[in-house]
Amino acid sequence: MSAFLKRAQPFLDQGVLSWADVHAVDLVSPRFGERDAERMLGLAFAVRAPRTGHAGVDLGAVAKQLDDERLVRGTRFVDDEDDVEPALAESLPWPEAAGWQRRTAESPLVGGPADRDRPFVRQELGDATLLLTRRMFHEQELVADALRGRARALVPPEAQLPDLDATLGRLFPDEPGGESARAVRLAASQRLAIVIGGPGTGKTFSITRLLAALLSDRRAPTGARRGGERPLVIALAAPTGKAAVRMREAIREATAAGATPRLEVDEGVRTVLQTLDSMTLHRLVGVRPDGTTRHGPKHPIPADVIVVDEVSMVDLANMRRLVEAVPAEARLVLLGDRDQLASVEAGCVLADLVGDGASGPLASNVQAFTRSRRFSSAPDVALIAACLQSYATSMRDVPADPAARSPRAVDVFMNRARAEGERCPGERVQWLGAPEPGAYGARPTEAQLDALARPYTHGFDALEAGGKRRLPGYAELLREHQLPSGHYARTLHDPRVQRAILDALDRHRVLAVHRRGPLGVSGVEKALAARVRAFLAERWGAREGQRHWIGRPILITENAYDVKLMNGDVGVVLPTADRIAAVFPDERPGEVRAVDLSRLPPHEGALAMTVHKSQGSQFDRVSLVLAGRASPIQTRELVYTGVTRAKNQLAWLGAEAELRDALDRRVARASGLAALLR
Repeated sequence: MSAFLKRAQPFLDQGVLSWADVHAVDLVSPRFGERDAERMLGLAFAVRAPRTGHAGVDLGAVAKQLDDERLVRGTRFVDDEDDVEPALAESLPWPEAAGWQRRTAESPLVGGPADRDRPFVRQELGDATLLLTRRMFHEQELVADALRGRARALVPPEAQLPDLDATLGRLFPDEPGGESARAVRLAASQRLAIVIGGPGTGKTFSITRLLAALLSDRRAPTGARRGGERPLVIALAAPTGKAAVRMREAIREATAAGATPRLEVDEGVRTVLQTLDSMTLHRLVGVRPDGTTRHGPKHPIPADVIVVDEVSMVDLANMRRLVEAVPAEARLVLLGDRDQLASVEAGCVLADLVGDGASGPLASNVQAFTRSRRFSSAPDVALIAACLQSYATSMRDVPADPAARSPRAVDVFMNRARAEGERCPGERVQWLGAPEPGAYGARPTEAQLDALARPYTHGFDALEAGGKRRLPGYAELLREHQLPSGHYARTLHDPRVQRAILDALDRHRVLAVHRRGPLGVSGVEKALAARVRAFLAERWGAREGQRHWIGRPILITENAYDVKLMNGDVGVVLPTADRIAAVFPDERPGEVRAVDLSRLPPHEGALAMTVHKSQGSQFDRVSLVLAGRASPIQTRELVYTGVTRAKNQLAWLGAEAELRDALDRRVARASGLAALLR
């Protein structure tokens, strides 16, 4: 065994490094005469970095990063098919940090940005040095070059909107100079516009007005260009199928004839907006199985306006694919919330682009939205969200001191007033208590599980300005169609009845931090399914062990274009006129589609899902289940993402100390993109 493999062995044994990380360095080192085991160890961490969400590695900080990732040692959960993630050892044989970083940066395998023949890059970031693979640095370089060039470019005169002030006054009669109008002005005049803000702040609403203005500025109502050229081509995309569907729904809601406020446009323009399609980012650029793309610098996307939603979920590689495929003369509009969870893959692109929203590297191309309309019926949920945001907010009750915002959020979580005699606006936030400790880790109590299941079985009361509105549970609606014999009535075959059940299911969701364990998706899903089946089995007689039981909600986990199902789609197993099938909402209002159970792509139960999976969705009520243990992924961004899925009310399960720890932990990803953009 070589000296390098011996040096790396403890890190391999603990699962910190993979054999792929080590072999990548071991194979290339002889070509450059590198034999120093500690320098090769440092480069193995640079290879590892993208696998853990980072573009590169700062060797001076990597040991602390691993400390942050350390999980409770030796914990195992009973009644669960999987163990928790492998725990890290209490100590590893680290080289001395400062000397290790300096020596590794001097390796013959490492060069500066201009040394194209070296497989690793040394990028100086002020007081820190980032070590990256050449590929990851090149990804950053391509994104930065493309966006810098686009940020400086105005829309050509022939594509500009004439009399923009009058157009904005017509589209926004109440606030012609407000945030929404400024976002449209930005996107109308520049080839790059980045619109950021929390859920419900009006990002998609504003861009809908932009599209309406661009389509209206044509002689033909269908958007034909002046001079008889081809119609205006608009492309809409999002990172996931679920987010793409939600984007399309939001545009149709905002442009419907009965929408409030009404969009005053030619009916031909309204028809175009109502029929716009959206797709995943992978489909937009045409990603092939080998990673190449149909569209790129030589074959750009055939569109004049490209709008991408949920950009916080876009990783570095996919952003590079996108910016390379956008035509030089097209408008590119990016929408997102930088405080949500970052992409699963490497990079924190949106955060790198916008900084704090006011002083980022592309500040002149950014419009931040500060007022949320999603939480109009839930001021306390809105207050939590505003306290956890990193940029300015117009909400009055948010403390001016950033250090006081997390404690204020905790007060609302706990329904606790800040001062004696103050009314805490916690009517729509329910604390379900802390989990009970056990020999094998924390687990929810039976009462807590009953509380999580009840909105599915018995519904809940939505709180509105005028009082309460009863929202039935989906299983409650399902049981209305049972016969005394235990069979189901033919009325359940009615698509309108099935759609009502699907809509009821979509009003509530249980979100968990982890996939495994009693407080993870697997444990909570199992417990909730048992309760829902027991509720139905009073007459249904559901058989134990039956996978696809009538009433089971399912979550699609892979795109399947042959049956038009996307990752994130949710349906319910229901009887139809000729078979038991999985029934999903159709794009047409009030309609459903049935998919044979044998044709379903990979899927799982949908009573509980991870917070990551919930991005791009919204529910009237959200029940958030914290991890109940030390977790590197339970961060401020994760809590914020979970909270902001709720439109009306929030329930949460966890300990106050655990919540405080989560709000103090921020996602910190090593990236050099912001530096390159500057």
